[in-house]
Amino acid sequence: MSVLTFFISNKVLGLAIIHTKWFQTLATALVAAWFTQWLNNNLTRERERENKLKETFKEFYDKIVPEVYDYFSIETDFKKGHDLKASANPREIKKSILKTISENMIHINSEIHTAYRKIIRNKYFDDNSGFSAEVDEINLLHIILEEYIKLAEKNEYADTAVAIRHACLLLIWKNVVINCQSYEMAYSAISRNFDFNIEKLDKEMLRRLKELEKLETYSDERNTLFRTLLTNLIKDGMSNEKKEEFLKLFFENNEEISDSRIISILENLDLDPGQLTIEQRVMYRNQLLIELYNNKYRINEDPRYPFIYPSENLDSLFNELRNAINYWKEKEIVRFEPGSDHVKLVLTPAGEDQYEKEIYPDDEL
Repeated sequence: MSVLTFFISNKVLGLAIIHTKWFQTLATALVAAWFTQWLNNNLTRERERENKLKETFKEFYDKIVPEVYDYFSIETDFKKGHDLKASANPREIKKSILKTISENMIHINSEIHTAYRKIIRNKYFDDNSGFSAEVDEINLLHIILEEYIKLAEKNEYADTAVAIRHACLLLIWKNVVINCQSYEMAYSAISRNFDFNIEKLDKEMLRRLKELEKLETYSDERNTLFRTLLTNLIKDGMSNEKKEEFLKLFFENNEEISDSRIISILENLDLDPGQLTIEQRVMYRNQLLIELYNNKYRINEDPRYPFIYPSENLDSLFNELRNAINYWKEKEIVRFEPGSDHVKLVLTPAGEDQYEKEIYPDDEL
């Protein structure tokens, strides 16, 4: 017979026992023990949650968020081909970001995981649009910051102003790539983010930028909202004419401009080309070999570029030319020929083979 059944069947005796001092003491002790156990369990779960959260910040967000900032700053730098050191490689930073995610799956949520898997899947399929893969990459970076902002604010971990600012810029970048239908064309616009009032890149602006995601791509409603937001962000003091020219960059898709730009770059290796696409960079490197080959065999013509430098230290050169020379030098396609007070860049025999077998058949310059 259970205690409860006993008390029900013997109400008088049960009431008498309940009112005894020893029973009240026992009941109080049992309730206190239960409450203590309940409290300890809850405190243990809370400590485990806090420890896991601290580990998530330490092992994942504290590593990856600064890398997201660096990647954006380097990839969209206005003077990318001039001020950046040769070691500043956004591709390596992107690889590091993906590696950090892959090594910390236990710390990421479903949103980051879904965006990450989309990047991985893109490796196996052709990008027929020519820009959607880059849009997916920017989207992943934005989601990382979004999740960081939520966690940091909820747990009062850190000030999120910088993260919010970059989250805004990433959404603007993403929408410019979509508008221009070109990652390269979008650079002209996003690289001028210094014309924005950073104080306005706040939580309210982030909320409004996210509204663009709900609107149909290329619709008038979406373009109008985007233009309004961009206009509000522009620093005071810009003339209406300059403002219109600036805003046009965020919506422009002109392949003829892109074609004329690469022609100008290849015909002026002594000028800083700025930001190049992968395809343009390959053409740029090949043009370097064309000019070196011409220098050697067109002896009756004055060389367009003598390629003579004070030393093998190329830090004074702009980024793309320095990287192109180092690229071919590591492959032993070019070398430095020492002079009395200078060095001269020349082709090696392997460089001549590279030109004659790989470049000459397609050489149109």
